[in-house]
Amino acid sequence: MAGPSRQQLPDFLLGRIGHPEYPGLVWQGPRGTVFSLPWPRFDGDNPDLNRDATLFKLLQEWETNQGRSVTPPNPTKWKARLRNAIARSREIEEVSDETHSGQPCKLYRFTGHAPLPTILVSVFYRGVQVTSQHLATDCWVHYPPVEQQDVMQARPPDVALLPLPDAPDAAVNQVLFNFKQGIFLYVSSAGCVYAVRRCAARVYWRSPHVPDVEHVLERDNATILLDCDDMMVGQTLRVDLSVGQSFRNQCQDVPSRLVVVVVTVTR
Repeated sequence: MAGPSRQQLPDFLLGRIGHPEYPGLVWQGPRGTVFSLPWPRFDGDNPDLNRDATLFKLLQEWETNQGRSVTPPNPTKWKARLRNAIARSREIEEVSDETHSGQPCKLYRFTGHAPLPTILVSVFYRGVQVTSQHLATDCWVHYPPVEQQDVMQARPPDVALLPLPDAPDAAVNQVLFNFKQGIFLYVSSAGCVYAVRRCAARVYWRSPHVPDVEHVLERDNATILLDCDDMMVGQTLRVDLSVGQSFRNQCQDVPSRLVVVVVTVTR
């Protein structure tokens, strides 16, 4: 995930923590405070990309962000530069060195980050709410309600599960049958909401800014649903995700909408 050029270091990191493209770069505890960063020891300039991929990718993007060439690769030098940049930052401080899953990492803390928006995920069957959860961490909305082994094995670390219940409705259950791997939702530190569709069912959504335009979530690709950077205090934004049904094929009456996931953000 490439960011805009010449980002400041806090913004550069905030946009990447918790993103599926950076395994191990995750929040530890409340979002917006302490995070862990994989910190392997590179063996020369040819890192083991199975083990060191997250840090190598992050370093490469930081070098590019700073306008420096990444050819030929020099991850040892890049690593020293990033650590120096973090040490000079007034908004980030080092907490400790730790080991997670047998791999070395560093814990860092943001010292002056603004409060995050409140984010609520609600699920409706034919217009009736069946479950909801406030996002304190990343969230995997999935079916069936039993925490199946394949779901648990594929779940990234520090991700909450929001299982959907069975329904006494054949049409709703047919939609749920194709929703088995669900939708993965995660939030950047600025409060921007992203979604990754893992299920076989098509998922349609409309932006609150352009409600007349319908979008389809691409499978296994991260899509930004809500960009909350410019939200005013007290403002609320909402996005509806319709599972298995295009909004164009739905009647105006709410019960025709079989399964809808609603994400509401309040600043």
